[in-house]
Amino acid sequence: MIRPVIDPTLAEWHGRHNGAAFLSPTSLSVAPLPLTRLAFVGSCHLITWGFHRTNPSGVPVDVINTNNGSPPPPYDPDMNYDFQVVQMPLAGLMGRQFATLGMATAEAHEKLFTLACKRLAFKLDSLLAWNTSHGVLTFVANFLVPQANPLGKLFPRFDMRNPEYFVSRLNEYLESIVTQRKNAYILDLDRIASSLGRRYLQDDLVNATTHNATVAPHTRISGRMEPIAYLRDHFRLSRRDEYPNAVWAELIAMHRVVRQADAVKAVVLDLDDTLWNGVSGDMVDVSPLMIAGWPSGVVEALQYLKQRGILLAIISKNDEGRIREIWDKIFDRRISLTDFAAVRINWRPKAENMADILAGMNILPRSVVFVDDNPVERNAMQSAYPDMRILGRHPYYLRQTLLWASETQVASVTAESSNRTEMIQRQFEREDRRATMSREEFLQSASPNVSISVIDNTEHPRFARAFELINKTNQFNTTGRRWRHEDCERFLGHGGRYYVFDVEDNFAGHYGLVGVVLVSGASIEQWVMSCRVLGLGVEEAVMGTIIGRVRNDTHGDIRGRLLKTELNFPCRDLFSRCGFQEGDTFWTLPDTQVVPVPDHVTVTVAG
Repeated sequence: MIRPVIDPTLAEWHGRHNGAAFLSPTSLSVAPLPLTRLAFVGSCHLITWGFHRTNPSGVPVDVINTNNGSPPPPYDPDMNYDFQVVQMPLAGLMGRQFATLGMATAEAHEKLFTLACKRLAFKLDSLLAWNTSHGVLTFVANFLVPQANPLGKLFPRFDMRNPEYFVSRLNEYLESIVTQRKNAYILDLDRIASSLGRRYLQDDLVNATTHNATVAPHTRISGRMEPIAYLRDHFRLSRRDEYPNAVWAELIAMHRVVRQADAVKAVVLDLDDTLWNGVSGDMVDVSPLMIAGWPSGVVEALQYLKQRGILLAIISKNDEGRIREIWDKIFDRRISLTDFAAVRINWRPKAENMADILAGMNILPRSVVFVDDNPVERNAMQSAYPDMRILGRHPYYLRQTLLWASETQVASVTAESSNRTEMIQRQFEREDRRATMSREEFLQSASPNVSISVIDNTEHPRFARAFELINKTNQFNTTGRRWRHEDCERFLGHGGRYYVFDVEDNFAGHYGLVGVVLVSGASIEQWVMSCRVLGLGVEEAVMGTIIGRVRNDTHGDIRGRLLKTELNFPCRDLFSRCGFQEGDTFWTLPDTQVVPVPDHVTVTVAG
């Protein structure tokens, strides 16, 4: 009998994809996101997690017990919480009378559900006081859905008399409230319990449904005629001990998504034995069977990544004509070559093709994930780009990694994100044209139009995109600062303004919102801009317009903050190009100096 090969590298990957990290794989994490302090606000269930005593990040955790529905104490800004977790006990919502209703009419249970929703909304509003008053990033825990219908196996599941369905509906209502709030998201405890196995941890094995917590494994009853062993001896509760670690892993992953830590901007893939099974050049007949199994999962993942705004690209050593000929025979409309922002199918070294793609997309190697089945190609790419993330050794992990890792996720999908592939395709076409013209001819032909508008609060419909751009931009970023939602609330609440701008040109069309300039009084605190519009004279046009607006409201010199980071080379000459005089941290533009708008750029200002 032929035994399967045991791969020694699997041990490392098991640690990233199994156990506590199953729902939050860490394969694409580069560095931990520093934490200062966390708050856990809710019932005694939070205390059982033990994070205030010890946790994997070694960060101080304050547990604030609100078991009886009392609100948390007044918020202390000096605590500087990175985020808070809010959790409500279920018993106070369902009441103890649920079981007493028994087989009463569904209408009676509907009335109880309506009452439970009113209680939930009232209590949640109180518990979210810090989110309301100071915009604190908040993760609201949902409820653990009971394991079985206590009425019996033959009774309907989707019936309000079944507590499974009742609690599921409460979770749905809870999510509808939380998603209406700013900077608040659901912590899906129910999904974590389901992933680990409910029978190994939920306390409705022995307790009432409304207790809604995990089993206390050391509970032991004394004084009985026949001694009873500990609960852990009655039930296999090993997963119960994994539950807190899984919750922690999910919280860290969610925090990384919000802060866009180590965000992936592009996924570049090989074809043979990577996007399909087998080597296409060796096959006479090709068919959709080539993507049966794990490749179909990868293809589906790519479609979701594109919807999130992540760019897709292909680098493959193949004959491009043949690949284009057989593509539809393999994928049967599941994915098209037009879904990829860049396609490089040739016999050049893959690192050279990657250089073309990085330049055309204006992104850094650290923002790219490269997937290839060939260890020689993976090593060559890693050697050329040491900080690029490389996958492909274990194809069974690809879908989970690409879809579930926090580094490929976003808090919201903006119009710019969903249209990013088409914009980049037009950008490649634009750069091809640029190569055939002088700079002056190119700029006049491009004739960019810049539309500037002002954001003065976080309710503005374009704030989400501005927030995304600030926290994802590395190169054209004059300070490199990452902002929390509550930081934005304070900045805008104290008179700060975001000048945001869209760009359109005759070559690439509409780029969407590509720049944010943070202005407070006569100070330009930060300037971030997509490198897609670099070299069009856009930054000079925006600077000249903003300077004019600021001088209408203030007098004297205007300052611009510039802090050198490891990555912001493209913007280090921004202020000098616009006539500012160098200082320590701030550059200064004398009140008599103007910044002319280039003749080839048209600027409009809304409001």
